[in-house]
Amino acid sequence: MSTGPLITPASASSVSASAEAATAANKPPGPPPAQTLLPRWLVTGGAWSWRLVGIGIVAFYVLQFILKVRLVVLPFLAAMVFAALLRPLALRLQRSGMSRLLSTWLTVLVALLVVLGVGTLVVYRSTVEWHTLVKDLSATADKVRNWLSTGPLHLKSADLKNLQQKAIDQLNQHRGAIANSVLSGASIIGEFIAGLILAAFITFFLIFDGERIWRWVTLPLRARTAERVDRAAGAAWNTLSGYIRGSLVIASIHGLAMGITLLALRVPLVAPLTLLVFITSFIPLVGVLVGGGLAVFVTMGTQGVTAGMILLAVLVVEHQLEGHFLQPIIMGRYVALHPLAIALALTIGTVLEGVVGAIVAVPMVAMLHAAWPHLKESDLMVAPEEPPPPGHVLIGERPN
Repeated sequence: MSTGPLITPASASSVSASAEAATAANKPPGPPPAQTLLPRWLVTGGAWSWRLVGIGIVAFYVLQFILKVRLVVLPFLAAMVFAALLRPLALRLQRSGMSRLLSTWLTVLVALLVVLGVGTLVVYRSTVEWHTLVKDLSATADKVRNWLSTGPLHLKSADLKNLQQKAIDQLNQHRGAIANSVLSGASIIGEFIAGLILAAFITFFLIFDGERIWRWVTLPLRARTAERVDRAAGAAWNTLSGYIRGSLVIASIHGLAMGITLLALRVPLVAPLTLLVFITSFIPLVGVLVGGGLAVFVTMGTQGVTAGMILLAVLVVEHQLEGHFLQPIIMGRYVALHPLAIALALTIGTVLEGVVGAIVAVPMVAMLHAAWPHLKESDLMVAPEEPPPPGHVLIGERPN
């Protein structure tokens, strides 16, 4: 029975020596090439840097494209807001036995009637109270002129007339710019009406067929990716729905408080000013101050400084109530954003799209904040012996 060749220590050393000789023969002549060692933080930073640069370039052009087609993007965002607000009513009607089509039509018609009713009331009250506003402002202007001439400034009547004439001359010199502003305002109104029509059209289909539209959007994705995107979209949609409902409650509280105060102070244009406070209250932290500031200005111009200071005190109390009670209690469970993040989002949104950007900036950031944990998904980490899934690239070294 053969047991194979016997390897002795002497034979083993001769084999090792021959192997070393063969390796030395294969080495190129001359000194070994120099190797450059880079610190790990530099390698990691460089890898992150070029990837972030690429993402930034893509994000820049995507943003430019969105701004180019904002006449479509903004109505779509508005439709998402309307759908998040109206969809619970449609679902409740469907649970009561109504068909999906009929419940959608009834929901949209109810919303349309509410908007038309509020708009009619505002226009009617503005028409009725406009003359009162002009008369009160004229009386206040006379009081201010009298105070400037008899008060501590002791301005002469001739000086006041010169100031008035200079103001008129400035208006005449910039008549062309004012006319252009009026024309641009008319075009903006036209775009606004077209955007409302498109938003209503999109809202109807989001309420009626939102699930099937979303399934069509996720159809090209792989099953694993589609599941992750679906969870992220669900979290974002729940955040948006909660944000809209919470904002509606807060705006209603602000509008009701300001409306009652304006009625008690007998300020003209109560309905338009209340509606303005209600709309601007959808902008967190600063919205109620913007709308309420105009109401304070009108109150001071029509009812005097005392009434204006009373309204200002109510406005400050409301703002503090929103910051310390309404926002944490009503909005805290839906939007977990730091005040600094809200301020930055408002600033960026205002710079990009003015008032509309300020309104949609915070909910967009809140939706991204809610969706991000589902998008990054930790299950893409693979075990050391497991190959990467199809369509993915393994980053980093496997542990030994």
